[in-house]
Amino acid sequence: MSLTGDSIALLGQADDLLERIDESLLRATAPGFESGSIGAQLRHVLDSYGCFLLGLESGQVDYERRERDLAVESEIEACRARVAQVTTRLGQVADDASRRPVQVRCDTDGCAGAPGVASDSTVRRELQFLMSHVIHHFALIAVILRLHDFDPGETFGVAPSTLAHWKRSSEHVG
Repeated sequence: MSLTGDSIALLGQADDLLERIDESLLRATAPGFESGSIGAQLRHVLDSYGCFLLGLESGQVDYERRERDLAVESEIEACRARVAQVTTRLGQVADDASRRPVQVRCDTDGCAGAPGVASDSTVRRELQFLMSHVIHHFALIAVILRLHDFDPGETFGVAPSTLAHWKRSSEHVG
């Protein structure tokens, strides 16, 4: 499968989850971490993909220019619509675009108020980053869900390399 296909499959997990939860759970947070609701985590991931996709047009990706649409983090249908929009646009990214160079801009160089800097990257590398980023946020979502007695499934938020390791380990057991 291509990296765009892998990203689409990961975002499909989000859509599957959204079919199984209600808006109160979408807005749920972990105790002590009220700013990081499940919806906020999903919105952040979708915004990051949106920045990537927008950057493909110009050749300059800026992950700081996220939409931050509050409806996406608080309303199931708005979130599902955004998942559909991002997956559709990802499906339009040509597989041969993966080696294409892009500039990735950052507002700061580690210090608040510092001028923006750009780094060389490729479409492939940014897709790899985004997949890792999604898995990280899905792992946070899985923790929040479990704290609210909701089982997201044992593989939600687990890296593909970990899943492969689990599979190899179970084949060698016994």
